[in-house]
Amino acid sequence: MIITKDPAQFLLAEYAQLKAEILKRSEFQHQLISIALVALGALVSVGLKESPIAVLAYPMLALFLSALWIYNDGQIAQLGIYIQYRIEENLIGEGLGWEHAIKADPASPIIGKRIRIATRGILIGSELMAIGLYAATKQDLATKQGIRLSSLATSLSKGEMVLLVVDLVVIFVTFWILRHQHLREKMKEAIQRGRSESPPAVWCR
Repeated sequence: MIITKDPAQFLLAEYAQLKAEILKRSEFQHQLISIALVALGALVSVGLKESPIAVLAYPMLALFLSALWIYNDGQIAQLGIYIQYRIEENLIGEGLGWEHAIKADPASPIIGKRIRIATRGILIGSELMAIGLYAATKQDLATKQGIRLSSLATSLSKGEMVLLVVDLVVIFVTFWILRHQHLREKMKEAIQRGRSESPPAVWCR
């Protein structure tokens, strides 16, 4: 463990740790998407062959994965804002550094928006797909059993109806969780407000 009173060395060490944390959380976000797709495939393979109701468990799993994804996204935004305003400005000046450059790039908001759309599409789309596959499977089973399409709803058990309603609520909550809340703008305002309220820093020379 290295102890130093040099502010520049401290900021450089902190910068390295925070960038590593951003990379780790970004990789974890990709793993969450992979887990969601693998889980959907597993539940569909079981549901289509043995128990269709198993597919209805997926939206609830996707909800928790979405909450983890957006939590890490907020942490990444928080780390980036801290690096931008607390480290880069103190080390190399305002307007310089990767975080300043990426925020100033006109393409960054477009890329970020597309990432959010892709994430919503995968997580929410897979939830809707699970319900659609369940309905299609039940319809196919009903057709094989000679049940008319108009009376398919009556063939669902009380438990299946409850799960369907819960899943629809879960999909709405997932969309609410994944909506863009302008996290970076709020964090930037909070940091700038804190800087204006706090006394100027005293640097060792």
